[in-house]
Amino acid sequence: MSKAEKLGIREILRLPEIRAAMLGTFVIMLGFGILAPVLPNYARSFGVGYDSVGLLISAFSFTRLVADPFVGRYIDRHGERAMATLGAVWVGVSSFAAALAPTFPLLVITRAAGGVGSALFFAALLSFLLRTVPTERQGRVMSVYFASFNIGFIAGGPLGGLMARWFGLASPLYIYAVACFVSALMFWRTIHDPARHELEVRRGGLRRLPWNRAFVTVLVVNGVYLWMIGAVFQTLVPLFGTEELGLTLSGVGLGLAIATATELVVLYPAGRATDHRGRRAVLIPALAGLALSIAAFGLTSTTLTFMVAMGVLGVASGYAGVPPAPMLSDVTPEEMKGSAVAAFRFAGDLGFVAGPLVAGWSANAFGFGPAFLISALPAVLALGLVLSIRETMTRLPRTGEAGL
Repeated sequence: MSKAEKLGIREILRLPEIRAAMLGTFVIMLGFGILAPVLPNYARSFGVGYDSVGLLISAFSFTRLVADPFVGRYIDRHGERAMATLGAVWVGVSSFAAALAPTFPLLVITRAAGGVGSALFFAALLSFLLRTVPTERQGRVMSVYFASFNIGFIAGGPLGGLMARWFGLASPLYIYAVACFVSALMFWRTIHDPARHELEVRRGGLRRLPWNRAFVTVLVVNGVYLWMIGAVFQTLVPLFGTEELGLTLSGVGLGLAIATATELVVLYPAGRATDHRGRRAVLIPALAGLALSIAAFGLTSTTLTFMVAMGVLGVASGYAGVPPAPMLSDVTPEEMKGSAVAAFRFAGDLGFVAGPLVAGWSANAFGFGPAFLISALPAVLALGLVLSIRETMTRLPRTGEAGL
């Protein structure tokens, strides 16, 4: 068995730069998790209505979406270390300014400004991981990265309520700002720019990306995955659980916790299979399972079947979420990685923004059953595209090497 196949979670975390990237992301997501449950109530403290609360929440995602296509050129020009650090500082400053905002319009403006920094930070970090990690290890490294992302967000939720109770509704914004500054310091001290191709700056840009079927498939898969997160997990599941099944918010929260737990359990096996069996071999059953589980979710009629369905969704989500980033690295020339990451992030954020809008509209117009069916259609489209391309990993381990 080769060294690549012996790479486990502990070995991944022993790599200093990878560890810094994951710890920095964990700290930022911990701060984001602390902020998330409190922000709507903080908005309400300005005396605004629910529509204005929605505006505040969406402002951050919208500006991130707008900024996504442009961050690649700055990563190509200035490097991942500087741009990840700048992005984290940018979000920290905007969060600090939001905590000090005396009026609701200023709160929206300062919060929206943070979306630009978020686009820069996450694109630079993903570019760093894809450039630094050899292709035969990317599935496992990305699985551990996503785990640190999820754990930070989950751990932050309960802390947010406590901080708001003890120190006031604005305190999570200050805590989030400090988390961003700490992460920025970690990135600046630990991350070093990977070696860059001599044509990097001259040939960068979205127009020069390889717009073939494999590359478009990767973008669509990422957009569909984030569509599913926004449409199903964040929109339809909470509404369906409370309004159709009569669950309390705590009951819905338990279901989401089950999905998160099953996703975390399968992330590393998904990464290992992505490296050993191939990206396509993992995505085909994962997308099929995702489409079927979403389409059938509206048939759940009891608390028990709801919880079981959430567990199944978590497994499908875990397996579907790992392969896209390694696939992006497979199909993108080295000198275009920064621009490719920008396009990848834009596709994901577009799905994340559009998914809840379509889910809410379809549930209102047709009911929850058809809404789940409509939300499953993008996964079917992505599955068809993946079936139409060849495996993107250029070298798969031999049968003897792929033993787990």
